[in-house]
Amino acid sequence: MTMKKIMTIALALLSLIGAQAQNISLDKPVRRVGNDFAIVIDNTSYSRITGQVLAYRDALQDDGLSTWILRGDWQSPDQLRDQLKALYKKAKKLEGIVLVGDIPVVMVRNAQHFTTAFKMDEENFDRTESSVGSDRFYDSLDLKWEYLDKDDDFFYYKLREDSVQKLNPTFYSGRIKYPPMLGGDKYEAIGRFLDKAVEAKRNPQDLDNIVTFAGHGYNSDCLNAWMDEDILIDECFPGVKRDRDHLRQLNFRMDTFMKYRLFDELQRPEVDAFFFNEHGSIDKQHISGGRPKRTAEDYLDELKWGYGEMYMAVREMAKDKDTTEVIAYLKDKYHLTDKFFADFWNDSLKLARRQAAAAERAETIISLEDLTKIATQPRFVMFNACYNGSFHRPGSISGYYIFGQGRTVACQGNTVNVLQDRWTYENVGLLSAGCRVGEYNRFTATLEGHIIGDPTFHFNPVGENWRGSVAAHRGDVRFWRKALGNSQPSVRSTALRLLWENGAIGASELLQRMKDEPAGTVRMECLKLLSQAGGDEFVDGILLGLEDNYELVRRNAAIMSGKCGDPRLEEAMERVHDTHTEDARVAFNLETSMRIMSDKALKASLRKIQDKEASEHSRIMQIRTVRNSTMHGGIPEFLAIIADDSEPVAVRVNMAEALGWFTMSYRKAEIIDGCQRILDSGQPLPEDLRGELTQTILRLK
Repeated sequence: MTMKKIMTIALALLSLIGAQAQNISLDKPVRRVGNDFAIVIDNTSYSRITGQVLAYRDALQDDGLSTWILRGDWQSPDQLRDQLKALYKKAKKLEGIVLVGDIPVVMVRNAQHFTTAFKMDEENFDRTESSVGSDRFYDSLDLKWEYLDKDDDFFYYKLREDSVQKLNPTFYSGRIKYPPMLGGDKYEAIGRFLDKAVEAKRNPQDLDNIVTFAGHGYNSDCLNAWMDEDILIDECFPGVKRDRDHLRQLNFRMDTFMKYRLFDELQRPEVDAFFFNEHGSIDKQHISGGRPKRTAEDYLDELKWGYGEMYMAVREMAKDKDTTEVIAYLKDKYHLTDKFFADFWNDSLKLARRQAAAAERAETIISLEDLTKIATQPRFVMFNACYNGSFHRPGSISGYYIFGQGRTVACQGNTVNVLQDRWTYENVGLLSAGCRVGEYNRFTATLEGHIIGDPTFHFNPVGENWRGSVAAHRGDVRFWRKALGNSQPSVRSTALRLLWENGAIGASELLQRMKDEPAGTVRMECLKLLSQAGGDEFVDGILLGLEDNYELVRRNAAIMSGKCGDPRLEEAMERVHDTHTEDARVAFNLETSMRIMSDKALKASLRKIQDKEASEHSRIMQIRTVRNSTMHGGIPEFLAIIADDSEPVAVRVNMAEALGWFTMSYRKAEIIDGCQRILDSGQPLPEDLRGELTQTILRLK
């Protein structure tokens, strides 16, 4: 026996002994069917609800997934991740996993570029708030992590600077974690949920009845953005008829008390899927804006509060003035009476108004308490909202949906805040093609975006069934080349993505397909992939996008124009901004992009960043703005700051980190070369700076 074989056997024995010591078991699939899947559960949960877990496994097997059960006394995320790595090598095309019960929660640091919008200062804010709860730790095996610390609830890890710096999950995942604020026995509740998931497997349904909702303040309340949802529905939901019984597109403007209309829709048994586009919190869905008003007195009260707030603001601005002078000014300007101010300062009236305002504000949100009183019927609910997917918090919106009294078995939501202009419905048509919700979510991967509930849930396909195809054919270029001719836009988008991932399609072909493609959602996929390619084709793609007939493409082209920064875009940006004022969100993003590219903004920003007389804190605060405002003209000066060893280390590190956000810049090659020259210069560099330069280079490549 060779030494290599002896070492292999020894390592295998050590691994087995380690697993036994940790009380870890891996149950093989009862039979081989299709792709593989794994139920990951803690031993206590398994012992309490063994029957329901096995019934769920059997339902998965019958649905075409060879299902493993991985259970243990999970002491750390690394312990579980090692088991998943071993399972991935052992399994046949592992499609996904579901994390059931008490599975360690990872809070991620140093990876805000994997989010759509989250940019909280990790140095100056509480680590629980400035970290991102994420299961990308478990489902993205190519990422490298460094353990930092733990507390009673969470494990804290940072993304290593030498890790892969792009998200592309190895397989999909989902979370079934009971929110303790619901009360009761969590094991019984998880068991009931698994019963519900099994029932959904045994009784699959067509995706032919959907509701969409646009909440107050979302996407600048742009009606064009909302109306162009029709394009998406036509392309992605071919099984949905264009009538009131099968499609309801709701907007907060439609009712003063919109939440109650939403309750009606959520409890309508015919609804298969519900898509929320709104602002959100961990424990609230924000539905309407302002306080609903019923009577003339309500309107008068609002005026009083409005003027009262104005009074306080004016008084603050005019601190050297007497209160009497401020009141006299407001009385004269707004024709107010003495009684108005008397009422404003009346304590009993003030308390009554505050109580009324609190009660009325409750009419503008859906709360956790509200959700305990209704039974949500849609099998799948998407929350395009901040924080509604915070599965790791004691009470979260998504958790209350799946563990509620209704039929909901899967939600898609975010653990932190999310960008308004993200591609909300990216590849959602895969649901109509029969794909599992986890497969769909893997194609929209962000650090914060998760499936809460059963990630294997799916609808019946409309036409050809593409369920499991991504995992089965992920590296099959020939298969995806053929799929480019498919009649379903989401399948064509998927084919483009996988051809790009496999290096089998270039920027020139993507640009040509963007020109020829009839489906707006596929053109959006072309533009997204061109943003990764860069170069002249990306500039041409943005120019096409600014004139596209799909608002989503126009809006993203407007954002990308600033992130690219190529001067060839300026004329088109100004023309579109000036001639298409009806596109409120497009105009908003073009204004932001034009400001980023302006010399005036650059000079003002450089002046603050380069001012060595200013405090280190104020300079770093200004540097952090460069993450969103990628001022391409300042790249030489930014690199000079990093190279200057007389600068404070924190300033240099933050500057290097900010340059990592220039992923679409037409000058990003200059950044890569500049950072590499600093690394290769031979001058002593602080480890933090060396690591940040390495991470920035990897982010931009």
